[in-house]
Amino acid sequence: MKLLIKLSAVVFLLTVVMGTTTAQKLKFGHTNSQTLIDEMPETKSAKTELEEMTKKYTSRFQEMQAEYQKKYTEIVENSQLADASPEKWDELTMEDKQAELLALQQRLQTYEGSVQQKINARQMELLTPITEKVQKAIKDVAEAGEFIYIFDETTLLYFSKTQSIDVTEEIRKKLSAN
Repeated sequence: MKLLIKLSAVVFLLTVVMGTTTAQKLKFGHTNSQTLIDEMPETKSAKTELEEMTKKYTSRFQEMQAEYQKKYTEIVENSQLADASPEKWDELTMEDKQAELLALQQRLQTYEGSVQQKINARQMELLTPITEKVQKAIKDVAEAGEFIYIFDETTLLYFSKTQSIDVTEEIRKKLSAN
């Protein structure tokens, strides 16, 4: 029984010593992937393209809104005319004008939704390769430096900068080399 207790104690101590030795070899790194993405020339050109695309669609949307506002104002003003006024529309004309306004409102909503989808699709198309390039650079730096983990500091609530290595510059070098 004493032998079993001594053997268990030795195994426990060996496990603790081996665990401590192994823990000391673990390497952790951190970076800010969003900063890396934002610094890339491809990102700047993608943002410029998206801004131009948005500006083009915004211009058309504003034209449609102005048309809507004009028709709405016309309907409101006509409805405020005295019933005996010769400019006052009859009931069928008023209904027709209101139907036109409703149709225009639906066109505005459809257009806005379509534009948003188109811009989002183009954004994904432009930014996905950039994100993949950054992720590959992070992976390459991790493998070359034998890191266990490289954390993105923007997604962590806390990390110790003294126990983790900032690998941002190494990743920048890797990105500029590619």
